[in-house]
Amino acid sequence: MQMSWQRCIDRKLGLGAAVNILIVFSCLPWGISSNYEDFGRGTTFPGNMMHERYKRNVDMELSHDPTLCLKDRPYVWCLPSDYNKEKHPFTYFHLMNETLPLNYNFKFVIDEISNINDKAQTLSFAMYFAVSWLEPRLVINSSASEWTEEKTGPKDQVNESPVNLKYLWYPELEIYGLETFGIQRVLKEMSGVRVMKNKTINYELGVRVTISCKMMFDDYPLDAHMCQFQVGSYYDTTETVICSSEFLYNAERQRSLQHFIQLEPLPEQFSIVNLPSGHYAACGFQVRLQRKQMQYQIQVYLPSFMFVVTSWVSFLIKPEVVPGRMALLVTLFLVLINIFNSVREQAPISSRLNAVDLYLVVCVFFVFSALMEYAAILMLLKKRRKPKRTIDEGLKTIFPIATRNGDVNQPVQRPERKKNNY
Repeated sequence: MQMSWQRCIDRKLGLGAAVNILIVFSCLPWGISSNYEDFGRGTTFPGNMMHERYKRNVDMELSHDPTLCLKDRPYVWCLPSDYNKEKHPFTYFHLMNETLPLNYNFKFVIDEISNINDKAQTLSFAMYFAVSWLEPRLVINSSASEWTEEKTGPKDQVNESPVNLKYLWYPELEIYGLETFGIQRVLKEMSGVRVMKNKTINYELGVRVTISCKMMFDDYPLDAHMCQFQVGSYYDTTETVICSSEFLYNAERQRSLQHFIQLEPLPEQFSIVNLPSGHYAACGFQVRLQRKQMQYQIQVYLPSFMFVVTSWVSFLIKPEVVPGRMALLVTLFLVLINIFNSVREQAPISSRLNAVDLYLVVCVFFVFSALMEYAAILMLLKKRRKPKRTIDEGLKTIFPIATRNGDVNQPVQRPERKKNNY
């Protein structure tokens, strides 16, 4: 009895992978004849059998799709059999008598601003990121009890597993100036999908985001900055997609950073992003940063001011006390240079000399001026103490010296001091 196609393949595949091609060709005549022999006239060939097997697998996968509308299957909401997740929902707005543009509704619950990096000019924060959109193709069972039960979510809403998102269309988003975007995890990803009775889908997830922020440090450490968080559609312009947003921020949960933090709605001039490919709607919020100055006042401004005043005190020291006065001024000068270098190492990069650098340069100049002033005083004192006669001239006045003519120069007689009679 001839063996069938499948029995031949299963039996001979154990001989080794190197002869698999020869095995297939050797089994081909048996497979054709055995199909007719085993199953009779009208039996399909192996190629058709593989096609039917693939079709059965597809049908089985569709039957396991929990979002697909099937006959005799109870549902709260489902997707029609011709649903294509690659097609945009606004192409089906006629089903609900809606018109363009499609609206993306964003909601941001900011937990805290976790890090502000001056040198990298980045802003990091943790938040719950939610976006919702209208899906006209959803089939809603309005009589389902899940719409009124609180255990499945708020009224007229049902919570779904994030796994079901792979069967749905969801928007392609872009965060402008994005550096990193990470979804928070504990045991699973912190995310969820919520379907509403009005055919709106809401997708929410906990994320940690880092965005770039344009910062100017010319006024450092008296600087203030504005950072915009903008999110919008990656492909669709304002003609087809617009957006709206709201945010929540609890300042009591904010950890202490080197800035005062204030969150504001996104200004109007940042709601549209103009690119060569078109105009895109953007939504989000604005972060206002004001640097805390007390630390710099205590560590930099106050000591520098005291050192300058101490250099002025050196004017009260007698100029003749050269070692003490010179040591004081040189020490103050070197200390200010050290403070200046330390501040420059910690300060962010600026386009010009920033405020604290300018202040320290002025302080160093004051101490240097005091040092130069003392050097000028020493020069004047040295010039004043210069004798009127040289040593040779002084000796000539004391001892008579014979001249070439034989005359003798008489020493100058000093006048005698009058004795005081008491």
